[in-house]
Amino acid sequence: MFGKNIGIDLGYGYVKVTDGQTAHVFPSTVGIGQKIRFKSLLTSFSKPTDNLAITVDNKKYFVGELAIKQSEVVSRSLGRNRIEDTSAKVLLLAALALYADKEDQSFNVITGLPVDYYSNFRDDWSELMLGMHAIKIDNGQQEKSKIIKIEKLQIIPQPFGTLYDKILNDEGEIKDQTFGELKLGIVDIGFKTSDFAVADSLEFIDKLSSSTDIAMSTAFNFLTEKFREKYLINKESYQLDKVVETGILRVAGESINVEEHINEAFSIVTNKIATEINSIWEKRDLDRIILTGGGGEAISKYLLPKFGNMELIKGAQFANVRGYQKLCSNLYKSAYKFVDENYA
Repeated sequence: MFGKNIGIDLGYGYVKVTDGQTAHVFPSTVGIGQKIRFKSLLTSFSKPTDNLAITVDNKKYFVGELAIKQSEVVSRSLGRNRIEDTSAKVLLLAALALYADKEDQSFNVITGLPVDYYSNFRDDWSELMLGMHAIKIDNGQQEKSKIIKIEKLQIIPQPFGTLYDKILNDEGEIKDQTFGELKLGIVDIGFKTSDFAVADSLEFIDKLSSSTDIAMSTAFNFLTEKFREKYLINKESYQLDKVVETGILRVAGESINVEEHINEAFSIVTNKIATEINSIWEKRDLDRIILTGGGGEAISKYLLPKFGNMELIKGAQFANVRGYQKLCSNLYKSAYKFVDENYA
């Protein structure tokens, strides 16, 4: 039996996952599952990630939006060594469960780690992921037992997902040989980390590649302090996602436009990222700089004017996970093709 070819990006802000046909994204939040005494008779869930509960190692967890709404204690995994963090395993299995059509489902998986974490944690992460995992998945209506088998696994430096997205087609075959011959800088801005990687004719150039903790969490920390100081309200990082998306902060029933503060926070992060790029790379030595990641998309209008040879990849939030899945199809041949509108 062939395993499904899956790409997973276990981001510190969001989990992104795809099998090449459909894509899912949900907050990287985990809380202890509990019995909900009443469920609204008028509530409907439009996406399978809206009401995601999973039992792992005989403990029930709420994941994503459900954890934010219903769990008394919610965690957003921010530690370097996620191997020791139960939340990372829960997020991984919850993502795979979305594609477990059978009671006993096999998978081939490709994922990534930040550049500076790659060597230290790759082997431990592989050991944790590979093999068989017994879970129960609860969609709010019924609970089903599943066996998740991770048969094949590759872990790569995180930004290289974007590189493979650019050079491979949906079947995992090379579509752009010329692009693969360039010397490229990849700037991947996530929630907790930003990665800088150089590829020269597809080869990873270690001495020019690194990670930094300057990322979207830097902007979120600024906003947390600003809102506490100005509006006397405390917001956890996972509570700020919608504020940043809409530009509106709700305080005591009042809608307050906070776009000025968001612009200030994003400008601070942009300037720090630009300083990092200028300190590690000679821009004129690179044929092109690719900006990727959800954070890259968020601050692109601030960062792109600072670098003449930088471009934002299309669908930047999903670029790494698309590339992981395409590479998975290349290594473990699959008939799946992209049809999901999330990739536009």
